[in-house]
Amino acid sequence: MDSTSTQAYLRNLFAHSDRFANSIIDFGWRMLGALVVLVLGVLLIKLVVSMVRSTTRRAVPDPTVRQYVISGTQITLWVTLVLILLGTFGIQTGGLMAVLGTAGLAIGLALQGTLSNFAAGFMLMFFRPFKAGDAIEVAGVSGTAIEIGIFTTIVDMPDNVRAFVPNGMIFSGVIKNRSLNEYLRLEMKVTLAGDSDITRAQQVIQRLLTQNELVLEIPRPEVQVLEDDSPGVTIGIRPCARLRNAEAVRTTVMRDVRAELQRSGIEVVRQ
Repeated sequence: MDSTSTQAYLRNLFAHSDRFANSIIDFGWRMLGALVVLVLGVLLIKLVVSMVRSTTRRAVPDPTVRQYVISGTQITLWVTLVLILLGTFGIQTGGLMAVLGTAGLAIGLALQGTLSNFAAGFMLMFFRPFKAGDAIEVAGVSGTAIEIGIFTTIVDMPDNVRAFVPNGMIFSGVIKNRSLNEYLRLEMKVTLAGDSDITRAQQVIQRLLTQNELVLEIPRPEVQVLEDDSPGVTIGIRPCARLRNAEAVRTTVMRDVRAELQRSGIEVVRQ
């Protein structure tokens, strides 16, 4: 290699070294800026989430709604922070958003059921057909609503089994809330022998309902003949009771009705 070629090689090497060094310095400044943005962003997110949590605690009594608001705020702030961090490195977020949008569409099509449950959960929060603590019947499940989650609603059933019901099934079906009204009208039946004195049996049952302190006087309890055929006569017993007393009324009424009818000489076939 002659002296001219050597000099050219060295000039080229130093030129590339300068560009490399400049690139390292530029990357270092970008890293430092990203670190500062990250630290400030995390602190700001914590501050905003804390303020939202404090505000919703005073303004929103329902814990499930509060959690929805807090979670939504956190997700929005973190996504915004990530986009800002990408911008500090010179990455064009517009194209990234388009890619994320396409990926989101594909994921959405693959997770239609999950997204349906999410949307239904939002609608349950908006329309509020029930809240935590209400006695409900949804999607064939009866019990006490514990929590309305993002995808499922938690219900504790009477046998102490905890059910996780998909929100989509709840919102697309019939929702029964037993806690909204002041009282419940209970449905009970007792079948008597075919030759029984029906009028006397109705009087005995009506008297027992009147004497039961847990049965509401208004609306008046109903005692009606439902069926009258050869195997026997079925009488419907429909007292009203407050929700907290419903099971006690059901138990005591059927026990007392059977005992009193038999004491009065009226044969009970089944109840």
